[in-house]
Amino acid sequence: MMSNQKRLHFASVLLNFFKQLKDFLIPMLIFFFVNMANDMKSYSFYSFIAFGVILLAFIVISIMKWMKFTYRIEEDEFRIEQGVIVTSKRYVPIERIQTINVSAGIIQQLFGLVKLQVETAGGAHEAEIVLGAIRKDEADKIREHINERKQLLKTVQTHEEDVQKEMINTEPDLTYKMTKKELIIAASTSSGIGVILSAGAALFSQVDDIIPYEKIFDQFASFISASVTVYAILVAVGLLLAWVLSIAGMMLKYASFTVIKKDEEIVISRGLLEKNQVTVPIKRIQAIKIKENPIRQMLGFVTVHLVSAGGGSKDKDVSTLLFPVVKKTKATDLIKQFLPEYTNQSTLNPLPKRALKRYLFRCVVPGILISIPFSIFLFPWGLFSLLLIPIGILLGYRGYKDAGWAIKEKQLQLTYRTFSKTTFLVHKRRVQSLEVKSSFFQKRSNLGTVKTSTISAFLGEHHQLVDLEREHAEEIYGWYSYEQKS
Repeated sequence: MMSNQKRLHFASVLLNFFKQLKDFLIPMLIFFFVNMANDMKSYSFYSFIAFGVILLAFIVISIMKWMKFTYRIEEDEFRIEQGVIVTSKRYVPIERIQTINVSAGIIQQLFGLVKLQVETAGGAHEAEIVLGAIRKDEADKIREHINERKQLLKTVQTHEEDVQKEMINTEPDLTYKMTKKELIIAASTSSGIGVILSAGAALFSQVDDIIPYEKIFDQFASFISASVTVYAILVAVGLLLAWVLSIAGMMLKYASFTVIKKDEEIVISRGLLEKNQVTVPIKRIQAIKIKENPIRQMLGFVTVHLVSAGGGSKDKDVSTLLFPVVKKTKATDLIKQFLPEYTNQSTLNPLPKRALKRYLFRCVVPGILISIPFSIFLFPWGLFSLLLIPIGILLGYRGYKDAGWAIKEKQLQLTYRTFSKTTFLVHKRRVQSLEVKSSFFQKRSNLGTVKTSTISAFLGEHHQLVDLEREHAEEIYGWYSYEQKS
């Protein structure tokens, strides 16, 4: 019975323990290692005793959290009671539930369990309810029960609409599975290398006082000073290692990536070590975003994202990523199959030629401002910063050439580039606000900027097309405002 109070699996004690340990371990290790480096004699036996007492306290607290956490579904509400010292109660009406996400980390998989997250439209950045460790069949029962109750509530409110939906839902499911080639391209052309380098820099800064780098470097000073080539080799090896680690991480993250369109929902699942599954109701989809970084654009691949309202998964990529990497032509066909109301137009209204100088100016001036002091104070190596100028010219020109817009019935398409090329597809009814503006210099060239805003699960989506014809900007505004007033 769903109305009976239930506890999580006892494995949640381990999850609670490791979570507390993770939050506590890094500062304590830094504290212990610093003391060891400064004065080994002061690192006494009592420090280990204190550490053991803290671990024991974590175990006790974890068990108490498990004992005090209960859940049940009663009177069309998902009810949670928790708290070691102060008991808190959270009741979530079933009709407010938007998505139910199921995932399995390493600990859950060891015990054959899953984590269930219940998300609502007002859930902000976090899930409304999280059941960290339950059996998979229990998660299936909860999902099935909630879906049944939601369907029953809808039937009571709008019986005729539900009958029509049941007739529509006889269509077969659509399925997309990411190929090995697409997975390799996604991993090798991702921005994950930046995360690896950032993590490495953070780790280096934490252990800088513990490891005697100066002594190590002194031992190899004569070798290193012999040639600048050594530095280049070390940097190349470091970047290659970071790239390989990035590829491995991305392949583990997006392994078995599958998208299924079932009835009025899109189910996205992926992962090897940590399996994740997200269900996105089609009626909550606000727009589609197509991204192309320079490397993927040269190879003819794109990434397709969903912009959806409601939900609050901490992993933004999982909740919005529809197709990680697919051929551009294939992406257009897939969008037509899964979301036929959206169309990626290949022919766009371009920007006027007089907008080119403004795009070049915005991209070249920062490079000039950076290269001047670098070239003066870091001569001769600072002269390499002059390369920012041709790079800026290239980015400015590509930004101008790629930019454009199109209107097809009730859909607006904006295409623009910062570093990556972005194509934004949105229906009129999903646009929360549309603004047309012109700066002093834009007015002199009869140009304007169009900015749109839509709802998303996080901070909202804002996209703008800069320096299009002023008349075209007014045309877009007229398209948006015509039915809004009627």
